[in-house]
Amino acid sequence: MRSLKLLKVLLLFLLTLPAALYADENIIEKDIVYTVVKGDYGGTIEGKFGLNWSYIAAANSINPKAPLEIGQKLKIKFKRIIPMMLDNGIVINIPDRTLYRFADNKLKDYYFIAAGKPTWQTNLGDFTITIKAKDPTWHVPLSIQKEMEENGQDVLIEVPPGAENPLGRYWLQLSIEGLGLHGTNSPQSIYKFRSHGCMRLRPEVAELLFKEVPVGTKGKIIYEPVKAAKTSDGRILIEVYKDFYKRRINYDDKITARLKELNALNMVDPDKVKEAIEKKDGLVRDVTAGQQGVSTP
Repeated sequence: MRSLKLLKVLLLFLLTLPAALYADENIIEKDIVYTVVKGDYGGTIEGKFGLNWSYIAAANSINPKAPLEIGQKLKIKFKRIIPMMLDNGIVINIPDRTLYRFADNKLKDYYFIAAGKPTWQTNLGDFTITIKAKDPTWHVPLSIQKEMEENGQDVLIEVPPGAENPLGRYWLQLSIEGLGLHGTNSPQSIYKFRSHGCMRLRPEVAELLFKEVPVGTKGKIIYEPVKAAKTSDGRILIEVYKDFYKRRINYDDKITARLKELNALNMVDPDKVKEAIEKKDGLVRDVTAGQQGVSTP
């Protein structure tokens, strides 16, 4: 019964995501109309659509602090530049908190994650999925036990499967020491920096990946706060995020490198590029010289 309910939730959720994803092969674009359901508020909406609630609220001319009503319609314009392509496998980009899954040299789907806190960062690098477990027991790392003690909390050694388990019902272990993809009992944390390094998924997404992603799947965790793309009609788009992990990103150098890769250095409006760097809001911006600089997520 629980599996049937989760399946229904997943199907409804997937219907809101871009299935035919591409305006161009490296750009995800979709106009979404979402119907608010019980339990929704700004934080959960962020996790479902990978956009800051303040942007969605402004786009719908609603007070971001006002409660949402069941049945309320939200119009969401979603656009994202894919940070890199793989033939097959998974790319997780920490700044945009997105997992991209590839098959046959195309983007198959994408999902949003909660990443490690700036004080407890998610490790980067190549990985292989080594183990999958359903209803895992959480063996609390000593470092987290120490944190619990320092915060005056009850120190837990392990947490059995169940509603209180922060790993949720599904665990995919990575070859990077201490890291995994897993569900959560705190779905409002998705699309935020809240974990101790592991990457949380919405429960229905964790179930889907558990079923579809085999052990041995390879992937990469990257940290790319600057993305750029050239559309099929010659427009130049960039997408810039804050340096959440304070890795001393030189944004000017990063954007210059991306534009060089696209042979587009002379095709952009410097003022529009400057605005994107200053705001670092994760919105995809058209910085083509002579074009109106429209911002879209």
